[in-house]
Amino acid sequence: MATATPFSPEVPPYLSLSITQALSLPHPSSPEPRHHRSVNALIDARARASAKPAVGFTHLDHQTTPKWSCTSLSYAQLRSLGLDVAQLIRDRLPDAQARNAKSPNGTPLVAVLSPSGIDLFAHILALWRLGFGVLCIAPGSPAEAISNLLRLTDTRAILAHASQLRAAQDGVDHLRGVQAGSDALVVPMHDGIASLLTDGPAASAASADGGLAPTPSPSADDASGPGPEDVLVTMHTSGSSGLPKPIYQPHRFWTQSMLTAAGTDLAAFTTTPLFHGGMSDFLRSLQAGSNIYFHPSAAPGALTAAAIARAAAACPQPISYFLSVPYILEMLYNDPRGTGKELLRPMQLVSTGGAPLPQELGDAMVHDGIRLVSRLGSSECGFLMSSWRDFERDREWSYLRVPDEEGHRLLHFEPVAADSYELVVDPTWPVKLVSNRDDGSYATSDLYAPHPTKPHTWKYAARSDDTLVLISGKKTTAPQLEARLRSSDLVAEAIAFGANRAIVGALVFLAPSPAGDGGGSELTLEAKQKVLGRLKPVVDDYNRASPPHAQLAIEMVHLLPPSALADIPRASKGSLQRGRAYQQYEPLIAKIYKDFEEGRSISLVPEGATANGSVNGKRALAGDELVAWLIDTIERLRGGGGDAAASAERKKDKPISGDTDLFVAGVDSIQAARIRAAIHQHIELGGQLLQKNVVYDYPTPALLASHIQEVGEGRPGGAADGESAQAKRDDTQHRLMEQLVEKYSSFPALDVGPNQTGDDEQRELVVLTGVTGALGAHLFDQVRARCAQAPARIVCLVRAEDEERARTRVLTSLKARRLPSSVEHVEASGTAEVLCLAADLAASTTCGLSEDQLRQLSVGCGRVTTVHAAWAVNFVGSLQSFEAEQIAGLRNLIQLHRRLAAAAGSSDRSHFAFCSSVASILGAPPSTEFHTALSVAGDGDEAYAETLPSSPRTAAAMGYARSKWVAEHICARYGRQTGEGCSVMRFGQLCSDTAGGVWNESEGWPLLIRTADEVGCLPMLDDERLAWLPVDVAAASIVDLVRPSSPADAAGGDSGDVPIYHLVADAAKAAPWESLLVWLSREMDFERVSPRRWIERLEADEERIKARGMLELWRRNYAAAPSSGGGSSSSSSGAKPARIDASHAQAGSASLRSAPPVDEQLIRRTVTAWRQSGFLGQSN
Repeated sequence: MATATPFSPEVPPYLSLSITQALSLPHPSSPEPRHHRSVNALIDARARASAKPAVGFTHLDHQTTPKWSCTSLSYAQLRSLGLDVAQLIRDRLPDAQARNAKSPNGTPLVAVLSPSGIDLFAHILALWRLGFGVLCIAPGSPAEAISNLLRLTDTRAILAHASQLRAAQDGVDHLRGVQAGSDALVVPMHDGIASLLTDGPAASAASADGGLAPTPSPSADDASGPGPEDVLVTMHTSGSSGLPKPIYQPHRFWTQSMLTAAGTDLAAFTTTPLFHGGMSDFLRSLQAGSNIYFHPSAAPGALTAAAIARAAAACPQPISYFLSVPYILEMLYNDPRGTGKELLRPMQLVSTGGAPLPQELGDAMVHDGIRLVSRLGSSECGFLMSSWRDFERDREWSYLRVPDEEGHRLLHFEPVAADSYELVVDPTWPVKLVSNRDDGSYATSDLYAPHPTKPHTWKYAARSDDTLVLISGKKTTAPQLEARLRSSDLVAEAIAFGANRAIVGALVFLAPSPAGDGGGSELTLEAKQKVLGRLKPVVDDYNRASPPHAQLAIEMVHLLPPSALADIPRASKGSLQRGRAYQQYEPLIAKIYKDFEEGRSISLVPEGATANGSVNGKRALAGDELVAWLIDTIERLRGGGGDAAASAERKKDKPISGDTDLFVAGVDSIQAARIRAAIHQHIELGGQLLQKNVVYDYPTPALLASHIQEVGEGRPGGAADGESAQAKRDDTQHRLMEQLVEKYSSFPALDVGPNQTGDDEQRELVVLTGVTGALGAHLFDQVRARCAQAPARIVCLVRAEDEERARTRVLTSLKARRLPSSVEHVEASGTAEVLCLAADLAASTTCGLSEDQLRQLSVGCGRVTTVHAAWAVNFVGSLQSFEAEQIAGLRNLIQLHRRLAAAAGSSDRSHFAFCSSVASILGAPPSTEFHTALSVAGDGDEAYAETLPSSPRTAAAMGYARSKWVAEHICARYGRQTGEGCSVMRFGQLCSDTAGGVWNESEGWPLLIRTADEVGCLPMLDDERLAWLPVDVAAASIVDLVRPSSPADAAGGDSGDVPIYHLVADAAKAAPWESLLVWLSREMDFERVSPRRWIERLEADEERIKARGMLELWRRNYAAAPSSGGGSSSSSSGAKPARIDASHAQAGSASLRSAPPVDEQLIRRTVTAWRQSGFLGQSN
């Protein structure tokens, strides 16, 4: 072989090349082809061309005194070993000519289950020679996982090492239990590999002068053996988020020649097993004609710094490349004797991969002169990126580089949130094996942050499946919290949890012997409090850097002793198997939440305070004492997160009093939960529990204290008199609704003159909110499309830190809704056409915009149209929780709209539209005295009219609906006071769009349909109809109504001068629920059951339910339904629900008039979109 090319900062060694870099290598010299037909042909070519070492295996030799040795094979020995073992096992395996219907190209598969080492290696070579693809199964896989892999791949045999025969048989037995007629068998591996190496043909494959044993001719070997598309190896996912899944790699994935790459003359040493990343390292070494040595990390006594150093020294060549995983690198670097550092420092490359290496550890290694490189590869797409760089000048080891133009073209980073981008591999990536999008691309679910100054440089952030989606729909990443907790020397491991819950929590596994602070196998209460006290500064630091929804309450930290570390489920590469961990610890997690909610969590006594008696003692407080205790507790909890200085300043400027609205004062949902828990823990309530929303329902310390007394004494208004208490709360809320209307309905004349003369020929200024949501995104798309006929400037007001992040959020939303034309429009448009502005509606009457921005917005514009489609979707919050952000924000936005219209000289022609909800009128039947007008549908049924009821009792009994009622009345007051154009649009249930089938996966109906996947059944809701309006139709209807083609079109329902429109589906045309079940049954497998039986199935398998937070609502709506079916979300008595009149909206909107009912085509399109996103599983 030719002399190897030296590597340099600009020329990476072969181990660090991405696929596109490898393909750009110079062509090899003859007779080496650019691509070999198969890996067998590649091995034969290497054996013919070189007698150099190919692969070695270190092992502990116990024949005399224990010492580390290495068995090294040349390429010729490697080839002969495979042929020899193939002859020995051929007759014990299934027919190699039989086709496998599930395997690509029909390649038959044989599984291997063995520790990593020469036995496994020899049998893999043999299977390739026999024409089999190899299914690698990691030792330690449970029987269910083994069975699942055999079933998914239709593999009929497991070659098992002697130490794995029992596990293999358990897997086969499990398969027979779930798949009748399975003929899978367990085949023991040949146990004489060592003798073959000393006495068999492999031992003499290379003679003393380097001559080789005869090799088959190319025609005999290449033509009859496996081809490029036959399966070489089938890897499996780690099972971190569920059962492992197979990934098939064909021979062509690994047969490109890399002889012309740099650094092929240096030896590599890997601690990664062959059944995972070690296989990729071997095959890349084979492509490059290099050599690699394997260390048996799982063998007894092998995983110490001294053992690894001695094993590396036993190899016949000096080691230049050290390939490993984070937990082994951490062990080596932190070895107290310094042996690990001495091993790593001379290496030309120390590679980490498979899981994130802690930043602090990597920084320390680089500072210590270690040439640390992060390599990114996947079984689906091969090697993608690395952090190879100029080690003398660049220490940013954790930033992965895309240095070549082809990589820039084929690796896409799509924004998903501020500073968070998902890596998506292009359909034309040369060795992409898996697609999960319609266009053939592969979305990796890996999230990255861009380098602040260097282009094409990215830092791994998290897996998207590491994301915890709280019951509120807000998201946080588990690894970020876990890493912060592990930064404490008290903590060995942490597992964050909180999916489908209100707040996050963490299991904290203590490090061995933390100086007596509960480090033993038993943790006393005193020891736990001591450890929590030392952990609190770490938690506070994390909270200061986190948004409110992601913050961790110290009461939600559950401590576990060091002895529990061994029980954590891990993949073979050492990473946490998150899905299995959540299943394993589900009962404990449920208990942690229950203890927290009911006040049994361990709490820390504030500095300077007393414990108030015994640990479990409770105080019987009343009156001013109770109010004072609440104020003190709330102030303490408010100071537990966010910036400390800001917290202190907030307390100084706005001290809490008995009448302070807690949510206006900044109390968030997590703090509300902690306030309730603190009350349960310290205040005597006579054995009663407060309602979960108690802080929302009684949002001042005085109201809350009064309610606590009533509950504790069993008086009316307390828990003993639920109906009376609810009526009292309702009356309070109704009065507050009217007060809020008065408070936010002042619209004084503006002292703003026009900066131009309004001109009907000038372009329209369209101001939109809510574009990051589904309705707002489609609204943008509709406005953009109609601007082609009547040019306009579109301004999107977005909650963001700056304009760049605002633009990113808009683009992310448009991409998520599959609106490519709008994406292109935003990306291509200058500021004259589309502006994405960072705004805060609650900040001021300018919504956080500067004076310069305001002046520029209206320049060159005539009519101003503002559509407000942003509102917090929170069905548990009280009315008060909507005031500071939503209701005050509405008034501010109206004032901004008025100012822009006045500056453009078009106040008389401009229009403000508010997107409301029919929930604002569904609190009372349309025939009651609370509704001021009654519509009658064509069939004589009562209908809710397109009017503005004066009574607050018409709103549904939840804060969200009541806030919408308030907002509608503020809009009506604005229109009446000023005479300026304003309208209210009430929406009913929206669904997926008619083009892409994209439906918000956090909504109730999608979550209900998903239970068909989760528990295998759906309820029969006989009274339910599919009165759902596609979201793109709803958006088009808004545009019809705010930009009418004639004055007559604009006439809405009679509410003074403010039109009211109902944008709802025509219930008379809506298909029954039974039709939905029929349509879904053609796409999914599920049973149809009664609502009650469906609820029972959900309760029995609650941990699998994504919508666990919806379960209580579903219980209320459906649990009382008859066993035979007949469930209804509309009426428990089966009475026909009232219609919602939409005659005015239909008269003004052609889009609404022609809106198609939900049909099978739309449902099929929606299911397809859900499968593509992973919301639903793939069809069988």
